[in-house]
Amino acid sequence: MSRKLIIGVAVAVIAAAVVGTVFMTGDDGEGAADATTTSVPETDFSTAVVARKDLVETTEIDGTLGFGDPVALPNRASGVLTALPEPGTVIEPGDVLYEVDEVPVVYVLGETPAYRTMREDTEGTDVLQLEEYLDSLGFMELHNATVDGDFTGYTEDVVEDWYETVFGINEQTSVDDGMVVFGTESFRISQVTGELGTQVNGGSVLSYTSTTRVVTVQLDTADSGILEEGQSVVVELPDESEVDATVTFVSDTVTTEGQGPSAVSWIDVELVLDGEGSAFDESPVTIIVDEPVELDAVVIPIPALVALAEGGYAVEKMVDGTPTLIAVEIGSFLSNEVSVRGSLQPGDTVVVP
Repeated sequence: MSRKLIIGVAVAVIAAAVVGTVFMTGDDGEGAADATTTSVPETDFSTAVVARKDLVETTEIDGTLGFGDPVALPNRASGVLTALPEPGTVIEPGDVLYEVDEVPVVYVLGETPAYRTMREDTEGTDVLQLEEYLDSLGFMELHNATVDGDFTGYTEDVVEDWYETVFGINEQTSVDDGMVVFGTESFRISQVTGELGTQVNGGSVLSYTSTTRVVTVQLDTADSGILEEGQSVVVELPDESEVDATVTFVSDTVTTEGQGPSAVSWIDVELVLDGEGSAFDESPVTIIVDEPVELDAVVIPIPALVALAEGGYAVEKMVDGTPTLIAVEIGSFLSNEVSVRGSLQPGDTVVVP
């Protein structure tokens, strides 16, 4: 849910900020002949310097920093779990995920999922992916084996050498079903659901997420449109440090929870931190969104406005130490400031009652 830090001020509120209503008269006594020539008797007062700035409305939105929604990793191995990883471990190609009957389940690059035991006389994409991995380690060339997706006697020699050299397992000439997991990118272990010493036969042993830190947001439907894909924002972390982020996903559907007056609706949004950010995980963060109201504006404090009896507004500009009424046109309101147009320039000094 979001909360507006700074809100626009309606024109009707100006009356509360204006010190008084004055008449600006010319020589003929009918209306304002020249707003720059009417002086006001000097009294005790405060002043402010006219500034040129961008008027920007800031909205804060609550989010959660983590690594995205976890996904259960299918397990095809059968046996007793003899080794498990720690949550938070980042798995790269070639890493061991866990062990079943003291045989490692190895993560290997490949788009086709593993689905069978790979042994002599089997051939296919899964075998090719295994051979490409073993070739990257130098085992295929060592045994004059060809990377062709055909598991031959040469491939057996490669597999046996791989298991013995890397894992200390002797006389293992096949890759049993479930002992290799193919995937296309590194991932992070989110949760370990298996327990050491328990029997597994399918199911899942762990869940994983992306390695990319993301911020998830349930955006109030009242703020729909404030975040768009590709938009750059700032994320404030729990330690009050700030990092840049980019909106990468905005759902095109609304999620509603509950019924009747108590129902809550939101739009799912996801952002990716542009940098590493911090070690925070599943932590509340604040997304800071700046929306321009008026750029390159000449700005004064709202209380500096003087309402004219004949209509319109002026300010008391300090001219040679004397407050002098200067007519202005008002523009955008934001917080305690208003943009003005006219002869008033940045650097001028105005009275603030």
